[in-house]
Amino acid sequence: MTKAQARAIARALWRQWDAAALRDLGTRMADELFGLPLWKQAGTVFCFVPMPGEPDLTPVLEAALAQGKRLLVPRVRGARMEPVAIARLDELAPGAYGIREPAGGTAAAPETLDADTLALIPCLAAGPNGVRLGRGGGYYDRFLAHYKGKRLLVCPDALRLEGIPADPWDARFAPGEFLTGGC
Repeated sequence: MTKAQARAIARALWRQWDAAALRDLGTRMADELFGLPLWKQAGTVFCFVPMPGEPDLTPVLEAALAQGKRLLVPRVRGARMEPVAIARLDELAPGAYGIREPAGGTAAAPETLDADTLALIPCLAAGPNGVRLGRGGGYYDRFLAHYKGKRLLVCPDALRLEGIPADPWDARFAPGEFLTGGC
């Protein structure tokens, strides 16, 4: 199977969830996350801003802010993605690819984010060996290559697929690094 074929299969599986199901999945993922020591210990949270077709992790973004955690969200600049701190969700506006991101603010270098940081990473699917299949831009692979903090891959079990090809630069996640929402 090629990556293009794996992405087509994963996108078809994601389309089976409508907006209400993705909100429910996001709520279950948030509840799972909030019970983990990783969440409780994190002073900084780096989390993607959900776009249509992804689990709605808005409760995670809101909880991070409400609990006084430093919240970083991605902003795309050319071929790279940078984590930018926000204090309110209304600071987000459509940016690259129509994804909500901060218009202003100073980016944090991935290598400066340490064990106090928890990163929540999106994917289209993951292989049983933990290889992450993204959308194909390489943004998260480049970020993760320099990131030193803790991380969880946001991936329902239904999107753990056999036969996902991997390149040497593709991020891999250990069995305990998945946030599944019980799906």
